[in-house]
Amino acid sequence: MSVRLLVLWVHLVGAVVWIGGLVYQTHVLMPAARRGDPRPFAEAARRARPATWTAVALVVLSGFYNVTQLGSLERVMQTGAGLLLAAKLGLVIVAVALAAQRDFAQVPILDAALRGGGDTAAPLRAVGRLDRVVLLLALAIIYLGLAVSRA
Repeated sequence: MSVRLLVLWVHLVGAVVWIGGLVYQTHVLMPAARRGDPRPFAEAARRARPATWTAVALVVLSGFYNVTQLGSLERVMQTGAGLLLAAKLGLVIVAVALAAQRDFAQVPILDAALRGGGDTAAPLRAVGRLDRVVLLLALAIIYLGLAVSRA
């Protein structure tokens, strides 16, 4: 097995873990939290954090390696992959920032509301909005990644 193939595999598995976990939380756990007790959602979000952020780190690091394998900057720019890559990198930065806002700001606000007996509707809405935006960005990022690999 080549290093290149191994790094690509790590990149794809990392993306699947990150986005797959987010899809599960958004489309399975969140609706249940809105209908009833949000505690299982909050606990799952907390417990998923180490796996999620390990996956994010692997995606980012392997992505940087993959960029080095595209060839010379001149060739990358001639094929049009440079602009696609810049767009992908920009969207990744936004997605990571929004995911951080979700995990390190909104989920703790939800936890505090649960511990203090406060209203959980607002933090659940905020988490849900952030999740949907990150998922939409992920679709665009995946498309751009495929476009770069084909350019």
